[in-house]
Amino acid sequence: MTVLFVGASHATAPLPLVEHLSFSTDDAVATLARVSTGDLRPTLPVRELVLLSTCHRVELYAVSADDATPPSAALDAMAGLLASRNNGAEAFDAHVRRLVGSEATRHLFRVAAGLESMVLGESEVLGQVASALTLAQRTGAAGPVLTPLFEAAVKTGRRARAETEIGSAPASVSSIAAELAEELSEDLRGRRALFLGGGKIALLAAKALRARGFWEMTIGAPVDMHANATAEEFGATAIQSDAIPTAIAESDLVFTCAGAPLAVDAGTVRRAMRGRMARPLAFIDLSAGDVLDAEVAELAGVRVVCPSELRERIDIAMAGRRREAPLVETIVEQELRALQWRGEASSLSGVVTALRARAEEIRQRELSRALASLPDADGAVRTQMEWLSVSLVNKLLDEPTRRLRAEATKGVGNPYADVTRELFGLIGNRESGIGNRE
Repeated sequence: MTVLFVGASHATAPLPLVEHLSFSTDDAVATLARVSTGDLRPTLPVRELVLLSTCHRVELYAVSADDATPPSAALDAMAGLLASRNNGAEAFDAHVRRLVGSEATRHLFRVAAGLESMVLGESEVLGQVASALTLAQRTGAAGPVLTPLFEAAVKTGRRARAETEIGSAPASVSSIAAELAEELSEDLRGRRALFLGGGKIALLAAKALRARGFWEMTIGAPVDMHANATAEEFGATAIQSDAIPTAIAESDLVFTCAGAPLAVDAGTVRRAMRGRMARPLAFIDLSAGDVLDAEVAELAGVRVVCPSELRERIDIAMAGRRREAPLVETIVEQELRALQWRGEASSLSGVVTALRARAEEIRQRELSRALASLPDADGAVRTQMEWLSVSLVNKLLDEPTRRLRAEATKGVGNPYADVTRELFGLIGNRESGIGNRE
């Protein structure tokens, strides 16, 4: 049974398309449950399925329903499932990747290790991979092939982050902004942050800031951006446009983000500084200069972190992460080989068990025939013949068994397993290898 992959990500498709294809938790549960019960089998011939749906990728990992189902047929059906979420748009197929066997496995390991992320080495995807497996297990859609595969991928991701520095330095706009906020807070008396704008960058920055410790946060966003819901999510206070000048005067740190309800000019900030008793005020501009007036940086007591400074920090962090990428690639290949060896060892174990069972079946049958031809044989003779037949079988199988197990430790056991099945008529005992079997 071969691992199959169909998916789209920031690397293959425009992000609006990826977001359009994404599965909500309820959608994912419904789809996985139908795979588990077999309801989707007529249109989606797979017996196992894991859905990995994030902001930047929508990926399906599956196992064919049976050996008779060609991988191409299952891949077409998986692509069809995604296409149905895009209303069958003609351009859809050009943005979808299809991978089979070891390439599908390698891709999953690279995803978990952060090598396929939009921000190289980001850590959030590892939790998303683990959560995707948990959801598939809970619905019964992940079985003996995908469960150990995803567990190995999670192990790979953990090793990548524990043994290398690929995820140590913040490298996204939001994480860099939170790091800067932490640095600036040493010069600020309070820890009151104001977010002007409720877009994605603002939300990510608020989340990153909250993770670094307590900040009293206020969010000023247009009403149609659900400022109240956003504020509630982060334990913040939501304000409307007319309250923003006062909020600036009361804050220690202001994030100006795209989608802010109003621009911040030098006059507004100058008035805000009058009652601050020389208390400094800092701005982190996440809006590429669209919200914050450049003259604000010239005011006394005001510190402005401009987009170019953010970009410089990101470039430094990304350079460091790129230097770590070859080490992570090595970990990925190590874990792929380990997975292959485990799969081959499992496969060979099944072959050895089947071979010995076949030999035992033949031994008992032939012993019964021999004893039937010796009706006058006493108990001692019968015991001796039993012992002799067992000894012969064990001695004949001892060397082949040891050699098969030795090949499994070298990572080349599958060809030996296939030959053994063929030679001894053990077809039908094929195990569900999850290594590099194509």
